[in-house]
Amino acid sequence: MTRWIILAVVVVGLTGAATFLVQYVPESDGELISPVVKATGPSPKVDIAQELTYDFGIMSQEDKRSHTWVVKNAGAGELELWLEGKPTCSCTVAELDTAKDEQAGPKKIVHVKPGDSTKINLVWDTKLRENHYSQSATIGTNDPAKPSFTIAVHGLVHPPVMVVPPQMITLAQVSNEDPTLTRIGVFSLDRPATKVTKVTTSRPSLITARAVPFGDEEKKVFKTASGYRIEVEIKPGMPLGRFQDELVIATDHPKRPETKVTITGNVTGPISVVPERLRMPNVVGQQGATRELTLLVRGAETTKFEVAHKPDKVEVAITPSNSGETKGRYLVTVKVPPGTAAGWVDDEIILKTDHPKAHELKIPVSIIVSNNSAS
Repeated sequence: MTRWIILAVVVVGLTGAATFLVQYVPESDGELISPVVKATGPSPKVDIAQELTYDFGIMSQEDKRSHTWVVKNAGAGELELWLEGKPTCSCTVAELDTAKDEQAGPKKIVHVKPGDSTKINLVWDTKLRENHYSQSATIGTNDPAKPSFTIAVHGLVHPPVMVVPPQMITLAQVSNEDPTLTRIGVFSLDRPATKVTKVTTSRPSLITARAVPFGDEEKKVFKTASGYRIEVEIKPGMPLGRFQDELVIATDHPKRPETKVTITGNVTGPISVVPERLRMPNVVGQQGATRELTLLVRGAETTKFEVAHKPDKVEVAITPSNSGETKGRYLVTVKVPPGTAAGWVDDEIILKTDHPKAHELKIPVSIIVSNNSAS
């Protein structure tokens, strides 16, 4: 009986030792331990003579270019190359030479024999990007010393036709009694010989513009070989109040034959409005609401006003003041009638006048009507 007990203890001990060995001693066929891959045969070697990052300098928007890197196999084994993941936005590897061999998976493998070379062509599209631009792509290899490398391009992207200041001319105060002058610069960095062929405005009777070639000092300021100074004149007689017009610049640049610039500002004159804008942010539709504005005529001149335009949801009435102390003052009463449907009114009131220096006056209107019940 004692022998069986001793034998059982020995068996248990051996079983435990065997379990220890299975869990912690590496085996050539084990699933838990990855086998060490040893290089067999000669190795390939990636050799690229160029810088991996290419500086393309200055490019215009909506342009496309490419750059080619030559990859040589300087090793004794066959070199394999493939695209690692996806290139960054607007950047594509057009070809890894003309690879005919493909794996069953998604990767396209290029095989380069010892001493041979292949080309990697990177194509980038600037689209409408602006300022500093950088794109890249990573290439995987079977070179044990360089398992991957990244090729990249970077530079500066700008519009085909530069406008300084860009996009908008903002004039805080414009007198409708005196001319207002302003100017902008127009030129092209990628095509300095670009010519301005025509300049027009959306209100030619009151806003005019002309193109004058840059002088030497302006060329230095804008760092360009040539360009134009666009001189804009706001003539007397502009309607009072806020305005927004457009300047259209035509050029012979093939990628930007027309450039539009917004002109905006506030016209002041012999008639002023207090406040300058009508705001009614919380009108209960069932109840309606009324607001008043004051028109002030300089010199207390008697002036006739006519409502030429108003928002559909409001009623507008103009009442002159008969008091001697308030001569030249007029009340503009704006009423949102009870029962007005909910909605947002973003419009303007346009008044025609018989004043010799202010034939039209614009008052911006912003009204929000809700469905809430009257309290």
